[in-house]
Amino acid sequence: MMTAMGGWRTGTRNVGAVYVVLALGGIGGALWFARYFQLGAAATAASLLPTLAPLFMSWVTFRAGAERGAELPLDQIAEHLAQAVQSQWEAEARVRRVNDPYPMAVGWKAAPEDLVEEWSLLRATAADWPGGLRAVPEEWAASPEQLEGTGAEITRTFTEKVPTKRLLVLGEPGAGKTVLLLRLLLGLLHRRLESAATGSVAAVPVLFPLATWNPTRQDLYAWMSQRLAADYPNLADSAPARFGKIDRARALLDNRLILPVLDGFDEIATPLRSAALSAINEALPFGHPVVLSSRVGEYRNVVRPRSGFPVRLTGAAGIELRPLEVDDAAAYLRRDAGGSGYSADRWEPVTARLDTTTPVGTVLRTPLMLFLARTIYNPRVGESYVDLPHPGELCDTSRFPTRAAIERHLFSAFIPAAYRPHPRHPSRWTPQQAQRTFVFLARYLHLALNGTPDLSWWQLPRATQRSIPALVTQAVCLLLGTAFAAIGFIFAASSDILTKIVAPLTGVLLGVILGVVLVMPGWLAFDTESRRPTSGLRWTPNWLWLAIGTVATLFLMTAAQLSFLMAGTVGLAIFITFGLGARAADTALEVGPMALWSRDRRIFWALTLAVTTTAGLGIWVPLAVNGASATGQITALGIALWLGLTVAFTKTAWGAFASAQYHLALRHRLPRNLMAFLADAHQYRGVLRQVGAVYQFRHIDLQRHLASTPDGD
Repeated sequence: MMTAMGGWRTGTRNVGAVYVVLALGGIGGALWFARYFQLGAAATAASLLPTLAPLFMSWVTFRAGAERGAELPLDQIAEHLAQAVQSQWEAEARVRRVNDPYPMAVGWKAAPEDLVEEWSLLRATAADWPGGLRAVPEEWAASPEQLEGTGAEITRTFTEKVPTKRLLVLGEPGAGKTVLLLRLLLGLLHRRLESAATGSVAAVPVLFPLATWNPTRQDLYAWMSQRLAADYPNLADSAPARFGKIDRARALLDNRLILPVLDGFDEIATPLRSAALSAINEALPFGHPVVLSSRVGEYRNVVRPRSGFPVRLTGAAGIELRPLEVDDAAAYLRRDAGGSGYSADRWEPVTARLDTTTPVGTVLRTPLMLFLARTIYNPRVGESYVDLPHPGELCDTSRFPTRAAIERHLFSAFIPAAYRPHPRHPSRWTPQQAQRTFVFLARYLHLALNGTPDLSWWQLPRATQRSIPALVTQAVCLLLGTAFAAIGFIFAASSDILTKIVAPLTGVLLGVILGVVLVMPGWLAFDTESRRPTSGLRWTPNWLWLAIGTVATLFLMTAAQLSFLMAGTVGLAIFITFGLGARAADTALEVGPMALWSRDRRIFWALTLAVTTTAGLGIWVPLAVNGASATGQITALGIALWLGLTVAFTKTAWGAFASAQYHLALRHRLPRNLMAFLADAHQYRGVLRQVGAVYQFRHIDLQRHLASTPDGD
């Protein structure tokens, strides 16, 4: 059954035990045959060499099954998920500098009445609901106006003041909706720990970015389950047996152990928003706690459409984020510049206009714009303000006549500012290289992935979809496969094997197999079908390949006149080679793109080594025993290496990613070490944020701005 450290069933241990027994039995049988037929020491040793790799893998499988044999209850799976979510978002809060120099005072008021349910109806329905939604009516807000609050009060507002535990968070672009949801999520996790001390099991809050959901193709539960399995791969493993044949993610959802925090409703395509909100109401009806965020105008268009049926989030209270107070915004900019001295005084022309209707006075009233402005104009620790632009330039109405003009300027100046020389974390990439890379990635997300914010490293091969080198490579691979098939036919037709088997069919078959083996890595290097990251090796016994190995053994014994032991090594090599599989590992305490990328790369080379060793011995031993030339033996080992690469390409995502990365680097589209660049952009530059297993641009508007940036800007 399933465990937190890998999710194998106890059946895995049984399979491992069977393989150990079979491997030991094979060794014993080989020794008996060697003694019975009086084989020499060299032949005996050669016949035993191929058993070493499967014996090792069998022992690893058996040991893994022993360590992972116990089944975890669903509440413990939820507990591990809670730890992962908390670790992930606490780290993300540090990276986003949410508390640097101090948490920004984002406040909110009650949402417009026409966008939410009537308050008296919410109270009456919640009070009459079976179990009372585990709420205390005396703590409920008496009216929507009592929902007003600031900062960390969001947790208390949601858990105590909202009767239905269904909350709509509205705000203008850059108003701080995602950061507020982050604070709510961490607050709910803290309260969950307190409730766990009393023995109760509370749902785990998980943030789901809605931009990746298409409600016409997937229902909400299926999409959330898929998203959970992608961000926390151990949740893709099978749930405890009593829940049926579903994965852990779906079991958690079905048993209401996930509290969905749905971020970015406005990022769903406009024609799909009504269908999306209807699907949310259907999947999460009244009684299911949920949080949904959206821009005000986009949500209003769904609730009050010009045509069509109006839809709203059923049973939800709502809050709307306020613009930052003038004094708070001014104090924040000055404090980030040191609080006093000339560096802070440079902001005086700007702060004097924050309470006016000038372009600069209306722009610097949201957390996003304040973040961009402080990154561009404020010095870091150990950095001088002398070489930085002066924030007073934002007051120039001839240069920036509108709010949109200032926003475009801040977005354009952000990347160069983020990559200027850093006193403590110097960048390996120039601002020009970073700008070129981010523009390419933003366009790639927009054009190849339909505008999704998720920058998944394993989907990078899709960026080479229409490239001339990719098409040429695949065409060459196809020609090589055809050529090897023809060579196989000619070889068979001219050999004396004709007297024993049907030569044409055998020749074509052998030629096609050899052609596929030799050209598959090149083809897969530019395959646009994304593969999921992997995190470990496992046995996946395939009876088809066992049958093929058996047929190959009989063929070599009858057609090539090899001994049973020699032919058997080839058949065993085929079975072992194609019986190796990959699995997703537990990332409950280590979630992120770099962790998945690093694991997948290790599995790629482990598979290559394992398959090359097994197949190499299976091919080389018969050749060596039968006195083949050194050239033939080296060629056989080269084919085995190529086969190992082929299997690794088909089982992991790293091979295709690396091929696409180097291809794009040669065309000066991406850095040679893309993952290091992305990690640096996330950890030290503030350009990217991390959401589960993927990166995203810090804000969707930044991504859209970069995607529309002309070449050379």
